[in-house]
Amino acid sequence: MDRRETVELEDVTLACRVVGEGPVVLAVHGFPDTPETFRQQVPALVEAGYRVVLPTLRGYAPSGVARSGRYDAVAVVGDLLRLVERYSPGQPVRWLGHDVGAVMGYVAAGMAPGRISHFASLAIPHVRASLPASLVPAQARRASHVFLFQVPFLGEARLRANDFALVERLWRKWSPGYREDAAHLAAVKEALRGREREVLSYYRALSSLTFGSARRWAMANVRVPTLHLHGAEDGTAGPETYRGQERFFSGPFDFRLLEGAGHFLHLERPREVNAALLEFFDRRFEAHASPAALAS
Repeated sequence: MDRRETVELEDVTLACRVVGEGPVVLAVHGFPDTPETFRQQVPALVEAGYRVVLPTLRGYAPSGVARSGRYDAVAVVGDLLRLVERYSPGQPVRWLGHDVGAVMGYVAAGMAPGRISHFASLAIPHVRASLPASLVPAQARRASHVFLFQVPFLGEARLRANDFALVERLWRKWSPGYREDAAHLAAVKEALRGREREVLSYYRALSSLTFGSARRWAMANVRVPTLHLHGAEDGTAGPETYRGQERFFSGPFDFRLLEGAGHFLHLERPREVNAALLEFFDRRFEAHASPAALAS
């Protein structure tokens, strides 16, 4: 099975691709990207007996613009948990997140641990470790785009300039040893075209993780079994972001550093990443959520 669906939610319309049959893997993309970022993982997951649900996040085309104008973590995770209810009623899912999709996974693991049996984070450490690291000068330079994107109008103008040339620069900077397929980068640009304010609103809502509505979940210790895969050459999230993060996991936690890989490690090293994901997703863990959480 490989079908594309439109899911109507209260605040937004989401585009979803659903591939395969079996237990659900919710695969959530990041910035600047689309669900096709997981094109190397989907066949392996489907062959292993999983059904992969690949939503396009609110604000990114062809999904809709949020009627409320909200792009904070609580709103975005709310969308994704509704997809969990739709595609895996009564059963927790395996969450695969890259970049923004991983940030939302950490929040979801705090908000609704009973809905997630396994959480695989690609390139993103625990929020409680990574956000303070942004104050370290070397990491602040790596993540300079975050500061640029805080500035209304300027951020949008820089993003769309020269046919979204910044997208290609970020990919090259973040994964210095990798060159992405031109067709995929063109599709990424189309997902952002006319949606500059919406996609940058994710960055402008980062304060919700530290001071706002998502803080209690983003900063909580993670009980959900977690696998974090990180590229040693990641050009946007350096070692300052993941050192010492293990203290923020109260459930099973496995961290693996892939030498020579960058931020888009799942595209650079698909065999290694897929093997780690399948081994992790196939593992059985003791229940980590209370009955109340399971009902949440």
